[in-house]
Amino acid sequence: MLQRVFQDILVLYEDGPLPEPEAPTEADLAPLRDRIDAIDRALIAMLNERAVCANQIGAIKKRLGLPVYQPAREVDVLHNVTASNRGPLSAAAIRRLYERIIDETRSLERHLYQQGAPPEPDDL
Repeated sequence: MLQRVFQDILVLYEDGPLPEPEAPTEADLAPLRDRIDAIDRALIAMLNERAVCANQIGAIKKRLGLPVYQPAREVDVLHNVTASNRGPLSAAAIRRLYERIIDETRSLERHLYQQGAPPEPDDL
């Protein structure tokens, strides 16, 4: 599934940004909304894939007796994503988004590998 999502996103990038109409109408919103929907599907797929990787890391940490929270790694992740940012979102906005992503992933990791029981879907 992830491969298909990436292919859909690549098509969007190959097409480039949609041109702004000279005399916009409400009908001009539909293709932009469709594009946002496709991007959202890709983000969900990628966030879940990221969580799968984090869960694998959590399993290894548990076997090695390492803590879930490793501040130095979080600093590295935040540096990587802010350095990769080319806008229009600010570095501060990207940082806030990733702090939340990291927090949610860490919470999942704790549920799975420290508390022993997987969280209920509504708890996530």
